[in-house]
Amino acid sequence: MGRHSAISAAAALALTGCREKAVPPPAPLPAPLTPTPQATPLRSDAACTAPLDAPGSREKIREKKGEVRIGVLGGLKDADEDNVAYIKKLVAELKRRGAEVLVADGDLGDNADEQETLLGALTESGLPVIAVAGNREVRSELDAAEAELRKKGARILDLSHTRIVDLGDAALFGLPGAFERRQLHSDGACIYVGKDIDALATALEHFQTPPTVLVSAVPPRGQDAKSLDVSEGQNLGDPRLVALLKKAPFGIFGQVWESGGRAVDGKGQPVRQDAESDQLYLNPGAADHTPWPMADGSTVAGQAALLIVRGKRASWERIQQ
Repeated sequence: MGRHSAISAAAALALTGCREKAVPPPAPLPAPLTPTPQATPLRSDAACTAPLDAPGSREKIREKKGEVRIGVLGGLKDADEDNVAYIKKLVAELKRRGAEVLVADGDLGDNADEQETLLGALTESGLPVIAVAGNREVRSELDAAEAELRKKGARILDLSHTRIVDLGDAALFGLPGAFERRQLHSDGACIYVGKDIDALATALEHFQTPPTVLVSAVPPRGQDAKSLDVSEGQNLGDPRLVALLKKAPFGIFGQVWESGGRAVDGKGQPVRQDAESDQLYLNPGAADHTPWPMADGSTVAGQAALLIVRGKRASWERIQQ
């Protein structure tokens, strides 16, 4: 389903990350999406999700300083001139607030050219960029876009290949892709499967320090309207990820953009901005500047977030222009 294709249901729109210029009309509520193991392979292609013990699967890019500030953007989406300019403003504000690294979490563009332009808007900051594939990035195209940026001197890592990024004061653990084939926006995009989750759970359980941050384009399945995965009154995330929250005190999730610009704790209760919490899970919202109807009834045109990890606690700040 492309940007200008018909949309059959608002919930499907949320999971595929498609966005229209106009607010979508009301549609009947579909049944909540649940994994269908029989329709998915037993393991992911290594090109989609490298083994956690593969060579190059872990990289340290920063020493411990007592605090790390992570700029988080998702839903970059469109490479038109106005949107790229808007994203650059969000990046500049993140950098002004002390971001030392940027995470680009899903919906990174529909082809290699768009991805190079959109990710380039982040790498131009001079900050390291950590990319997370969602349900629309064709693996070979995203690899090509990132390779072109590296040729230009950009420092860009991809959590499909570098599964653990050590930031000194926090370690990012990546779970890239969608959780069902029917969510895939493009042929050649990736899914993760149960064995990927199991491997990640084991790695998180045995990781000692620093505190871990689970990063995925897919949010965990929430329980109510305060969650990170609400669209049209339904919780649409992956229920299998809930168990991982017991092993990772912090998390970054995207894709259900209607629930963006919010954070919750391990009990699913909202965490207000600037409040430190020993568990904090964040949906930054879509950075794309197209006005988007939110789950709380508001409309937001482009946002990002700053995740601050200090010791064993974290806080967050919402970024808008």
